[in-house]
Amino acid sequence: MSAALDVVWSAPAAPAPAGADVSVLLPADFTLQSGERLTKPEVRLRLFGPDGAPAIAVAGGISAGRDIADAGASKGWWREIVGEGAAIDTCARRVIGFDFLPNPGEAARTISTHDQARALAVALEAIGVARLSAFVGASYGGMLALAFAETLPERLEKLCVISAADRPQAAATALRGVQRRIVEFAIRAGDPQAGLSLARQLAMTSYRTAEEFNARFPHRPGAKAGDPYAVCSYLIARGEAWRMSPERFVTLSDSIDRHRIDPARITAKALFIAAREDRLVPAADTRRLAEAAPNARYAEISSLYGHDAFLKEHAALAPLIRHFIEER
Repeated sequence: MSAALDVVWSAPAAPAPAGADVSVLLPADFTLQSGERLTKPEVRLRLFGPDGAPAIAVAGGISAGRDIADAGASKGWWREIVGEGAAIDTCARRVIGFDFLPNPGEAARTISTHDQARALAVALEAIGVARLSAFVGASYGGMLALAFAETLPERLEKLCVISAADRPQAAATALRGVQRRIVEFAIRAGDPQAGLSLARQLAMTSYRTAEEFNARFPHRPGAKAGDPYAVCSYLIARGEAWRMSPERFVTLSDSIDRHRIDPARITAKALFIAAREDRLVPAADTRRLAEAAPNARYAEISSLYGHDAFLKEHAALAPLIRHFIEER
């Protein structure tokens, strides 16, 4: 462990009982690509599985964090994929979840996927993980996994990316730009949470497919103009239930659109998975990425859930992930 690292253990690390938390303080000279320095330079990890087993990092969308599998009262956001006997088996692997930067109260605003990857690499070194046997990332987590694979190829054996590509679509950037401007307008207007709720509602329309919405929500107008339709009530509820600081949302949303990697530099053995109906990250973009990477293959599933397939299509994804991780 480097002497420059200040490591704070909040639970025993070996073996991790149902999920042990670790906090790693980044070195004082850790600088973002923007030139900014973090005012809250800490990476929070959660460890599952036996110490010394092959290590796998797992990451999801911008609202996901280190709670990847069930741990006591905490319900993991990917517990159908990560857990005892699951596709990513915590009985046989040292599985690592982590929270994305920025931390609460952070003053730095511009954080790239490569910044996230470098910070994670420091944290992994601090806990004694010199090399990952695999990095499994979906959505924003897939972008971060790609940045890690490009920046630190010697520290990664296998790469599994779901619903992510080497760069964002212009149409998706346009949508996220509107979301950020809504939030920033709401901050100036003194009601940031209302802006965040509206941004989340708009985002939800891009995560799912028109076919799924049409099947779920009947067309029943309200008594007067302005009354919410069934689909609007659903979106309002999801927006109001979402918890993230407005500043953190703007930073992570911008980080998605700042993302860019060179597929030719992804040398790890890779599996890229796309959902055919994904409008946010079109399958054609993921396929193009797989074709350009030197040691990659491509798999495609069909899902009414579109971009949210990685959260919903466990039966389709689990065998693909398990086979890729376990094959020699």
